Amino acid sequence: MEIRIPKSLGIEHKSLSESSSRTQALTYFPLAVLGFSFWFLMVVPFASHRESYGWLAGVPVQNLAQQFSFGQSSTYRPLAQVITWLGFRFLQPATFPTSEVRQTLLQVFIYGMFLLAWWLIYSAAANRRLFALVACVTGGVFFSGYVHLFHIYGMFYVPVILTLAALIRFWASETFDKQEIWFAVVAVVLALWHPFATGLFMGFYFGNYLETFKQRTSVEHLRAIGTLLIGSIAIFLLVVVFPRAQMAHDSRLLGFLVSYETNEVNRIASFVAFLLAESVVFSMELSPKLKLAICLVVAVISGGFFFKGLPLLFIWFGTILLKLLQSRCWSLFFLMLAAVLLPLGGGIGSPMYVLFAIVVATYVTPLGWSQAEVGLSFLKPQHVMGILVAASLAIVLVRLGIDVPILTKVANPLLAERERTYQLEEALAWLHNSQYCNSEITFLDQASSPVDNVRSALDRRNRPPASLHDVKEFWDTSLRCPNVELANLRVGTTIITFGNSTISHSTKVFEVPGKYAGETTVWVKDQ
Repeated sequence: MEIRIPKSLGIEHKSLSESSSRTQALTYFPLAVLGFSFWFLMVVPFASHRESYGWLAGVPVQNLAQQFSFGQSSTYRPLAQVITWLGFRFLQPATFPTSEVRQTLLQVFIYGMFLLAWWLIYSAAANRRLFALVACVTGGVFFSGYVHLFHIYGMFYVPVILTLAALIRFWASETFDKQEIWFAVVAVVLALWHPFATGLFMGFYFGNYLETFKQRTSVEHLRAIGTLLIGSIAIFLLVVVFPRAQMAHDSRLLGFLVSYETNEVNRIASFVAFLLAESVVFSMELSPKLKLAICLVVAVISGGFFFKGLPLLFIWFGTILLKLLQSRCWSLFFLMLAAVLLPLGGGIGSPMYVLFAIVVATYVTPLGWSQAEVGLSFLKPQHVMGILVAASLAIVLVRLGIDVPILTKVANPLLAERERTYQLEEALAWLHNSQYCNSEITFLDQASSPVDNVRSALDRRNRPPASLHDVKEFWDTSLRCPNVELANLRVGTTIITFGNSTISHSTKVFEVPGKYAGETTVWVKDQ
């Protein structure tokens, strides 16, 4: 494949030989996906997590036709619901605790789709060594958005990342005009899978229309305007007019901010975002004095954001938009702008909503920066192989339960989250077969939406791995008192705690020890 970079980004068009491309693919692509793959492979599979319990409750009693109704999504997404329903059917929801093998197969499949998307993006990069390094860092540091890899309903986002990847690939190969019509049709249909896919396409398409405005015929102008109009109407109807629940504008703004906060989870992530922003400035075709001036401005603004507690991801994304604006690369500019604004559509503060902006920014950061690519010439394929081998060894050691200095501590939040998913399944399975099988269940702490409690979403030491609403739905429909002899027993409410929490004036009736998450305990109030 010939990789071409528009002259507006300051370097001449060039192509990679087939043999060189193959050699780089075997070495630098694994490095590009190492960041998020490292954490994923360390903890996969999760047991039932978050909304999974709501799906487990509904799938056994729903048929395929019912998936074309509104379902559990906040917007009408029948295509995604059908695929997700089939995934949960494969999981065999009547079997509880759920099958670890089937969970693994489903989660690895979703991961594989994300790998495919990253391959499309990687194949569109000219400075592949530099791109691989940037992608490795961003994937490892900003991993929060990949949490849906551990959920079967992560299938909702597979077409979104694939749409984004395809747009970048077509842009780099300058072949989008040949695929414009069918891509537009698919993108509009994908609004029924996830409106984010359509939104990203619309941003890119609008920018492409500006770039090709003078070259288009009257018929092509009408076709472009019609595509923009139809796509905009589809998004407006699904997100604004007919959502399952209306959301206030201030709630959407708060959710927008929280989505960024849940990606930039600590000071290390903030510092990385700052370094990336400065790197973008250095990658721009500007005079040395102007670069220095902009770097100083970026540093001052970043300091202000840091002390105000605002995410520095905004600064990185701002420099990306500045770079694309300076190069007049309107296709990627409006694609990036659409990706930055996606969290407004979700409004609940999920870190997943920012992932797509991170992906675009990762691609644009090294774009046209040939000097840095040359400067990385010391990074040879054998060095990359050494990094991959070391990472693989670290993954194996942690999965075997061996404490690795520094790494185990850094990975503990993710390891604890995984462990809690199995602890909750074990606690519910025990209650299902116990004398307390007819009790009401509740949690001491709540797993509310990030927008409702961002501190709880970031500090997860005592946070349940699923919301009480979803767990209660599954408990009431599937697990409560199968034994007729126990059906009349009433013992009030059993309380489940996580992270070694205790409850006064209560008796501990069951406990699940944990290496990383602490003890999960079932309590009954003293009479």
